[in-house]
Amino acid sequence: MKSVEMHVDLPLPASAAHDEAMEIFAALGRHEPPFDELALAIGLRSLHIPVGGEVRIPVSTQVELAPTRWEATIELAAVDHPGLFPRFQGTLTLNPVGPMTSELWLQGTYTAPLGALGEGFDAALLHGAAERSLRELLERISAGLVTKIREREESAARRARGLT
Repeated sequence: MKSVEMHVDLPLPASAAHDEAMEIFAALGRHEPPFDELALAIGLRSLHIPVGGEVRIPVSTQVELAPTRWEATIELAAVDHPGLFPRFQGTLTLNPVGPMTSELWLQGTYTAPLGALGEGFDAALLHGAAERSLRELLERISAGLVTKIREREESAARRARGLT
């Protein structure tokens, strides 16, 4: 098992982002857009294949919300042949940092497939491909959250000006 701990800074107060974060976490668990065709990607170059491109591995998600703790537990596993790909178990957490900023954290562990053989393959050849895929997922969730909050703020501003 390998520990994963990463975060992205959000230019949003946590209090404003909480409800939207819970909705996005729930959409992730229900496989709703933009997570309806969720796949984690491994760049071919990270596999030491000297061409551009990537391998996309469709994943299933299980998400359980804990809104009073501002987090959700998350499990990711490959849809097809889950025993051949890493499995991730962890939490997504929204943390207040300051009056106008917060952080979105992804913490947990991933288990390489095939035991010690898989761990060796991961360390020798993949060089953090699982972490890069998880980082991409975290950034995607973060971008969706920021977009939703900005849209909500713009809509409220238009209504206040009587434009809607």
